[in-house]
Amino acid sequence: MIDSTGAAGSVPEGADGALDAAGPRGATISQAELLDMVMTDAEQFAFETNRVAARRLASIGRAIRMARENPSIYVLPELMSRAEARDWAVRAAATELSMRLLIPTATVLNEAAEAHTLAARLPKLWLEFLDGATSYQIVRAAVETITGWDDDDAVARFDSELAGIAGRVTVASFRSRAKRLRDRLSAATMAERHRRALTERRVVFEDAPEGMMWLHALVPALDGVKIRARLNATAKQASRVAGETRTRDQLRADQLSAWLTGAGTPTAVQTRVLVTVPLIAGLLEKPVRDTRGAAAGPVTAPGTDLMTATAAASGPDGDGAAVEFDRPAPVSHAPTASALPAHPWLDVATIDGYGPISTETARQIFDTATAFRRLIVDPITAEPLYLDRTQYRPSQAQRDWLTLTYQRCSRPGCNNLAATGDVDHIHDWAHGGTTDIDNLAPLCPPGHKLKHVTWLRPEQTSQPQPQPQPAPSPSPEDTAAEQLTLDPRPPRRRWTSPTGYTSDSDIPPF
Repeated sequence: MIDSTGAAGSVPEGADGALDAAGPRGATISQAELLDMVMTDAEQFAFETNRVAARRLASIGRAIRMARENPSIYVLPELMSRAEARDWAVRAAATELSMRLLIPTATVLNEAAEAHTLAARLPKLWLEFLDGATSYQIVRAAVETITGWDDDDAVARFDSELAGIAGRVTVASFRSRAKRLRDRLSAATMAERHRRALTERRVVFEDAPEGMMWLHALVPALDGVKIRARLNATAKQASRVAGETRTRDQLRADQLSAWLTGAGTPTAVQTRVLVTVPLIAGLLEKPVRDTRGAAAGPVTAPGTDLMTATAAASGPDGDGAAVEFDRPAPVSHAPTASALPAHPWLDVATIDGYGPISTETARQIFDTATAFRRLIVDPITAEPLYLDRTQYRPSQAQRDWLTLTYQRCSRPGCNNLAATGDVDHIHDWAHGGTTDIDNLAPLCPPGHKLKHVTWLRPEQTSQPQPQPQPAPSPSPEDTAAEQLTLDPRPPRRRWTSPTGYTSDSDIPPF
C-alpha cells in the first residue's frame, strides 16, 4: 500500500495532461496506474475496517457471555442466591463497557445479542464478516431479518444463500434480497409475521444540530401511507395560498408538528418545558415578580445569574415528554422580546434534555413563558438547597438544581435525562450522608440499582460534605457577590469495577 497523500500524488501535471511518477522501485507508472493503487488502498482499508468491526463485536459478545457465566465477578456475595444475579451481572458488564466505549448500555446489549445470533444462527455470514469480506451494516441487516424466525432449517438455508452475495451488493440491495428470501423460505403467513412486527412499533427522537430534532416512528404500513397522503394533500393545499413561500417539505414538517403538539386546537394539552437562560443585569426593562405571589415584590438580577423560564407548550402529555418544574402562576411585568435586546448571551440558552437553542427561540420562549424562577440565588422563595439530616427525600428545588446542573445522568457514558432519573446520595444516607445539594447527584434507575447490588459503583466519600453557614436575607443594597450565597459545586465521582477499571464522571456543564 502507498500513502495517497504522499509526494507521488502531488507531482504537477505535464503540459499534455499525462503524468508519470516514480513507482516504489523507480519504475515509471502512469497517472491511471497511480490512481488504481490509491483505490486499491481504499479497498484494503475497507476490508481491515470490517475485520476490526467483527473483532469488536465478538469481544463485546464474549464479555457479556463471561459475565453471565460468572456473575460472582460483579454481584455482591450476599445477593448471589437471588434469581436476578445473572441479570445484574450482565447489566453491570454492559454498563462498564458503555463507560469504556462511550456508547449507551442498550447499544452494548444489542451488539452482544447480534454477536450471539451471528455465531449461533448465521455462521457462514459470520465467517465472511470476520474475514473482512462484508460489513457490519450487511450482517446487521441479516440479523434484523431473521428476528422472530424460529425455523432453524430455513434460517440455515437463508445463511448459505446470503453468504454468497454478502460484500458483493449494496446494503439496500442486500436488505431487499434478504426480505424476499425470507418470504420465500418462511412457512409463516404474512399475517403472522405482521403481528410479530407490530409489537416493535415505537417512536424515536434523535437530536440534530442547530436546534433541530429528528422524529422517527415505526408504525403499520397502512397508517404510514395514510399519514403520508394526508400530509401531502395538506401541504399541496397550503402551497396555493397567496404569499406562501415555504417549500413542500417545510409545509409537511410544520403541519406534522402542529398536529402532534395540538397547536391551535381546543384539545391541546398544556405542558411545561424547562429552559435556562443566563440573565445579565440591566437587560430587562421591567422587573419580574415572584411566581408565588406579587407580595414578594419585584426581582432584579444583580450581576450574572441563571434564570429558568417555564415555557408553556401545547402538546400531549407523555412519559418523560415534558417535566413541569414550576407551579403555573400569573407573572406580573413579564419581560417581552422587546425587553431582550440582541446579545450573545441569548445564544447559550438551553432546553433541558436537548441543549443550546438559538436567539430567536429564546426570545419566543420569553414572550410565551408563564413563570420565571431564579435557581442560583433564589432569594425570592428562600427554598433551602441544604437540608442536612432533616429529611431523606430531596426537595423539588434540589431536583430542579440538579437537573439544571447535570442535565444528564452522572454516570460516565450515560445519556439518560437527569429530570427523569433518581437522585442519589453520594455519601449514603444510611451511613450519615446529608440531603444537601453537594451530596446529591442524578443517577439513572439502572445505575442506581447496580450501585447497591454489584461491585460496579461510584466510590463513596469518606465524610459528608461540609454544610455552608446560612446567609442573611439579601437587601436591595447588597452587592451581587453578597447575594450569591448558594454556589454548590457538584463533586466528581470515580466509578470503579472489580475488573480494575475506573472512570471519573464528567464535569457538569453548569
